[in-house]
Amino acid sequence: MSINITDRSNLLDTEARQLAQRRLLFALSRFDSRIKQIDLVVEDENGPRGGIDKSCRISVSLDHASDVVVSGKDSDVCRCISRAAERAGRAVARTIEKSNDFARLRRTFIDPKAITQT
Repeated sequence: MSINITDRSNLLDTEARQLAQRRLLFALSRFDSRIKQIDLVVEDENGPRGGIDKSCRISVSLDHASDVVVSGKDSDVCRCISRAAERAGRAVARTIEKSNDFARLRRTFIDPKAITQT
């Protein structure tokens, strides 16, 4: 599992990058065997005007399941990353559970042609 962090507005200092990595690892490390890559993009939408304009987008690429994309906005970039990481963890859990249910259904399907009547 590799984590790529892109900061488009120079919002993240060293501590914020470390926090982002810790939050992503905490939320997603239990799915380590199923995750190929995690991309985090952080940007300031309004520039220096302020307000609720810090946004982050987390994209999680999974093996044998669809990708998960979560985004969020907040006035504080660290809080935005933390909330988005929590939501990404829940979304990945749901996606993996759905793919496991589908695989389980596929295995239990019985071909009607294979049943012989006597």
